[in-house]
Amino acid sequence: ACQSLILAVVYLDQPGWTVRHEGIGSAHPSWSLMLPELQAAVVRVKTEGGVSLDAASALQAAPPSDTAILPFNRQFEDQDLNEAASFRLPDRATVSKMRLDVGWKFWKSGPEDEIDGAAVEFVVKFFNAQGDEVQSAGTNEREATGVTVGRPEPEEEEAEPEAEPEEEAEAEAEEDGEEEEGAEPKAKPPPPPQPAEDPYEFKLRDVAFIDMAELPKEVCCIVVVVANYGEVGFGPLRHAGVKLWDISGGEEGARPLAEWQHLSKFEAEVTVTQVVMLKVYKEYDDSAWNMWVGSGCRSVGEFVDRPPEDLKATLMQQQARFKEFKAMEVKALAEAEESGEELTRELRTSSWRLAVLGLALGGESLEAAEHDMRNVRLYEGPLQALTERTCDCARVQFNGDAETPRTDTYFGGYRQDYKSGPGIYCFSSGAFYVGHYEGDLGKRAGTGLMLLPDGGIYEGGFKADRFHGTGQYRYPDGSVYTGEWEAGLKHGEGVYWDTSKGCLQGTWEKGVLAGKATYDQPAVHYEGAFVAGVPAGPGHFTVAAHRTLGLPKFAAAHLLDNGPTLRGPGEYTIPAGSGDPVKLDEDGNPIEDPDKPLLPAFPKYEGLTFVSTALPMSVADAEFPPKSGLPVRIPDVPAFVVPSGLSQPTYAVSTGLNSFRQQCLSPV
Repeated sequence: ACQSLILAVVYLDQPGWTVRHEGIGSAHPSWSLMLPELQAAVVRVKTEGGVSLDAASALQAAPPSDTAILPFNRQFEDQDLNEAASFRLPDRATVSKMRLDVGWKFWKSGPEDEIDGAAVEFVVKFFNAQGDEVQSAGTNEREATGVTVGRPEPEEEEAEPEAEPEEEAEAEAEEDGEEEEGAEPKAKPPPPPQPAEDPYEFKLRDVAFIDMAELPKEVCCIVVVVANYGEVGFGPLRHAGVKLWDISGGEEGARPLAEWQHLSKFEAEVTVTQVVMLKVYKEYDDSAWNMWVGSGCRSVGEFVDRPPEDLKATLMQQQARFKEFKAMEVKALAEAEESGEELTRELRTSSWRLAVLGLALGGESLEAAEHDMRNVRLYEGPLQALTERTCDCARVQFNGDAETPRTDTYFGGYRQDYKSGPGIYCFSSGAFYVGHYEGDLGKRAGTGLMLLPDGGIYEGGFKADRFHGTGQYRYPDGSVYTGEWEAGLKHGEGVYWDTSKGCLQGTWEKGVLAGKATYDQPAVHYEGAFVAGVPAGPGHFTVAAHRTLGLPKFAAAHLLDNGPTLRGPGEYTIPAGSGDPVKLDEDGNPIEDPDKPLLPAFPKYEGLTFVSTALPMSVADAEFPPKSGLPVRIPDVPAFVVPSGLSQPTYAVSTGLNSFRQQCLSPV
């Protein structure tokens, strides 16, 4: 795919400037990676355009290396660290050691200590996954674990003895004696002119060496900052910058990874006291962004709009890997505890990435810019100081507090500092969400799909981060509810299929079934009143003799003696007061009432009684599964019929998330 385009070569020719159009595409995402292609375009001015261009001739005489790259990046460029080091190399490189060059230049010449307001320093901050600082190194801290600032002092060589003044005078006299007699003394030649100074030349001021393998294992983010605190800020500076090199194979084979220069904006620089140049960070393999990358989708919107079955399969695979990792983590920690040794390696797999930021900040310290520094640590996307974050494809990490630490990851849209539009969210608990976000606080809203840590999965509407509207939830045990939701609870008309292949239809209020409802099983149909999810009050049973299945013998015998399908009235009762609504306090929390009788509950339903109020009557066969109870329209699902002979009809109930299959046996 074409990501960059060489539009034209502009060169000086007689009688003036000439433009040669190229229009050649490149797969590279940055011009810093296109040096050979750019140089080839210059050569074509001569070979194809017939112009005798000095630059083209020089390139032909000394062709550049195919592995050459420009050590310069565009702002907010983000790339894999090993890929950046491997570009144009035959084999993939692994960055194990880096060198950071730091430089700056002032408007005025002369020693730095003589320039008013000049006290430039740099610092490299190292953070953990929670965003807490682990260590730092720089101008004021010259060493940290895995980091050394400054080059080692060179060994002093023995100085040659200085010539004695008398010897120097004799040597000068000998030189003067060589002049012809009577000739005028030769004038000393003027000193050679000083070369013109490049005002934007990178002037190296300090250097830091980083050994990635020696860093503390909890380090997952490295941030480089250049600062000049004080009233004048960056006012005295013409520019400041950093260069990052891969020196895994030694400094003689150093390869550029990134470079950024902060150029002066004159008077505006007085308010700038620190610039976040770049950062190197870990992207964990289980992040939301990596889930999107693995899908091959071109955008997060395309990922979210995939067929639901594909999304469910992706999330379930991701959760299975999460559970495997958790099991491995528990085992490794137990082995370390048993051996009495500290676990020195990080178990969670990741890859290092590099992001160029160039973020100019104010304040008298990094602590004074904590809001922006938090964004630097946890947010991947365009940033401006004290400005709301907005991006169509942001990568964000959300951390908890000291009591409930977590490392949730998000990839998707961002508007005015909140999640907005299509997005992917991976919870550190093992839950996953794919769908849309809306509202002032970036809550889950609209349609989405969510996989819970226990394996339960919901597909449908959301509002304010909760299930809302029409949706379907499949419980971990295989039961499924399809219907209306409100504020995260079943509320309104719905259908619930339990693990006994029973179909419950009715109206739910704040999560519990209430009012008139029906319950169907292969051999039984019940319709009646419910209180708090328990049958209570009058109702009717319809029982099919030929579907007795596992009914007790005395019940089956009665049915077989009186007809194939019987319908009879009855009444359920529950302990008085057990079904009364729960009382709430001012904050909406339930008030415990020790005197309130317990409501009969699964599995024994103690206290629930049933009395038949009349003899049953023969009725027409009841249909099963009930058409009104099918959450999804399924073709070719046969209804029950009275079997003939020894035939064994079957039925299948599919909810779209799970399928139930039951064999109906003819009575012997």
